[in-house]
Amino acid sequence: MSQEPKKVDRRNFIYAGLGAVALIAIGAAAYIAMNPPVVTTTVPTTITTTKPGAPVVRVLHVAGPEADHIRACQADFEKSTGLTLSLEIAPRDVVDERMYRELLEGLGAYDVVMGWAGMMYTTLMATEGYIPIDNFMSAKELEPFYAKDQYTWKGRVVGIPQYHNWNMLFYRKDLLEDPNERAAFKAKYGRELTVPKTFKELYEVAEFFHRPPSMYGYLITGVEWSWFCDMVYFMHGMSTNVGNKEGALTLNTPEMIKAWKYMLDMTKFSPPGWESMTFFDGDNLIQQGKLFMYNNWFYIWVTLLQKMGPQKIGMAPPPGDIKPGADLSGWLAVIPKSAPSPERGAAFIKWLAGYEYQKRHVLEVGNMPSRSDVFDDPEVKAKVVGLDAYKQVLPHAEIVYTTWLPELRSGLYEGFFKAVKGEMSVENALRWLQEEKFKGRRAIEVKR
Repeated sequence: MSQEPKKVDRRNFIYAGLGAVALIAIGAAAYIAMNPPVVTTTVPTTITTTKPGAPVVRVLHVAGPEADHIRACQADFEKSTGLTLSLEIAPRDVVDERMYRELLEGLGAYDVVMGWAGMMYTTLMATEGYIPIDNFMSAKELEPFYAKDQYTWKGRVVGIPQYHNWNMLFYRKDLLEDPNERAAFKAKYGRELTVPKTFKELYEVAEFFHRPPSMYGYLITGVEWSWFCDMVYFMHGMSTNVGNKEGALTLNTPEMIKAWKYMLDMTKFSPPGWESMTFFDGDNLIQQGKLFMYNNWFYIWVTLLQKMGPQKIGMAPPPGDIKPGADLSGWLAVIPKSAPSPERGAAFIKWLAGYEYQKRHVLEVGNMPSRSDVFDDPEVKAKVVGLDAYKQVLPHAEIVYTTWLPELRSGLYEGFFKAVKGEMSVENALRWLQEEKFKGRRAIEVKR
């Protein structure tokens, strides 16, 4: 095993964040690269199956169920490709450092590095320290990957995700379908009670079911990393972003102003103390019968079904005025320019991207496939309850365009709570962020 590399100087690279993934329930990413963990070990683990005389492909992956699943499928990979897989599984802080050193400094240690979740895609792509996977896969082979535009940089497909994940709206299905509730809602709002699709509908349904202290209509969370999840949902629902692919910072747009105003309005229906809550609190509150609906990642769906039953809990696409407000996540497999064998790296990624592995990952781990055709597999359809609702979001999930996520996130959080406290209007808070706090900054900043 190679010697531990020294840390990257901040002058040479601006991080997009030390993401942590809360891997619970079915093992899907929950923190989505937003909340750095305390890691007590930095010793990576290398697992290699010895095949005498077989060439080796070296892969770097982060510790968690996704890496464990590749290890469980290792014999299948080696049988189908004739290669030996050397899989280095390391804690998140080690992977973060090694991945970016590989892409920026060309160390030549790995044929494939597995990149962070969706909010890290922009940083990973903007390094341009990779060989595009479309050098090795044809347009026909890439066609099934429904979100490939999100990890296309300057017209080239950067890599292939092992899986995808995004947020959904979870709600009390029994109450929404109750005849008495439906009649009362129609009498008050002049329309049928339905799962909200727009932010106006979200407001009305939350207002209607907001019955404190027994039940609260919605949950905006207040802990910074979880609040940023909420902000991203509303942001994407207005089809806007913190930056664009050209790299400009786009904070004080009309669409962002509307997104923040909707968020601010929804705090009225949140439980007391929401400022110190995360979406994990939402998991508990809805199971306790104290919350009507909230946005969260797909990881919680199986738990809610098991604890509450399909008659009581429902799942739907996240609302949005322009489109469903879904944030894209998932591990992206990339071939570094310095890879000892790009061809072997491509063989690994093709296997990872193949129909059989993608299907097996859904059935055995619970994460959603990055291939659209796997959603239509009979076994997958039978296994995953609510798949039709999840599929509706496929064309709409997006990533966050920035390469300095932690700093930007903290600034946005500060600005939003200035509006919460009445110190600034939403318009002035976003103008302050764009024109003062982050004056002269670009959304995409990668220094080499």
